[in-house]
Amino acid sequence: MAFKLNSIGQIEKTYAFEDAVIETEMLNGTVGDVVDGVFEPMANASKAIMQVEVGDDAGMAEYKIPAGSHVRVVDFESLVEQFPKNTTIEIYGAQLPATYAVGDKLESDANGKLVTGATTAPYFEVTKIIGNKLGVEATMVMA
Repeated sequence: MAFKLNSIGQIEKTYAFEDAVIETEMLNGTVGDVVDGVFEPMANASKAIMQVEVGDDAGMAEYKIPAGSHVRVVDFESLVEQFPKNTTIEIYGAQLPATYAVGDKLESDANGKLVTGATTAPYFEVTKIIGNKLGVEATMVMA
């Protein structure tokens, strides 16, 4: 599992997703961008794979998506534009850094994983730890 909408209201009026293909195996929640219909992990990106998980690995910290798959890519900038008062997202699993705390600003690295230390948008500011470090609630801060 990786990114989860914090409120169902975030998708009632808009569909902030686009279809893309992945050329190599990737984890759900990998952050990057879509270039010519292909999703690529990237640093300082504002889109992520947000695939519906099925099967035995659904909800696990790592949900692997096979190479050649079509994936659903969420555009966080679009969500923030459509819902400027509801900018909270939940983040779980493998895409989180090994350590994080409330107030940390998370951005993507070149591999599409989140790291602490963002200084400019886009980033996710951790506002709450969910469970016993199960995940975080974060505010989406986009350019």
